[in-house]
Amino acid sequence: MKKIRYLLERFGPSTLALVSAVLIYYYRAPLSNGAYQEHISFSGLYSSVFDWASIQTGFLFGIYGYVAGKSDGFIGAVKNTPAMTLFIGYTKVATYLGFLVTFFSIPLIVVDFSITPAAWWRYAIFIGWSFFSIWAFFAFLRVAYVFGHLIRPADQNRVVG
Repeated sequence: MKKIRYLLERFGPSTLALVSAVLIYYYRAPLSNGAYQEHISFSGLYSSVFDWASIQTGFLFGIYGYVAGKSDGFIGAVKNTPAMTLFIGYTKVATYLGFLVTFFSIPLIVVDFSITPAAWWRYAIFIGWSFFSIWAFFAFLRVAYVFGHLIRPADQNRVVG
């Protein structure tokens, strides 16, 4: 059971992104038709993901700074452990993905990039962007979840009264 939880934690975000990309490819006809008939606003989607990615990247950078700068208490005690090294790696991956999605969403917003049934290359770009956006989102959730567990233990015993 521990091995399964470890694998889900380690590879869950990228696996969910891959499954989502496959589903987006599978439903390419309805998505393309919805875009062509202007029932789906891709500029709104790109703008929303841009906003979220930029906010999550700042949050992740704050987590990284907090963990890297803290040398006392529980985080200081586990700072040089393999688990903390793995967490820092998760944080870096999520931060890089957030930067990537933020950066590549800008041109999609500016040119009002949409997919059409006839242009397969546009759909390939959309699938790639979707893959990295979903991966970034789930990588962020993984960091936020683990960080919640890291800050849970109290740094000191408090005397009530």
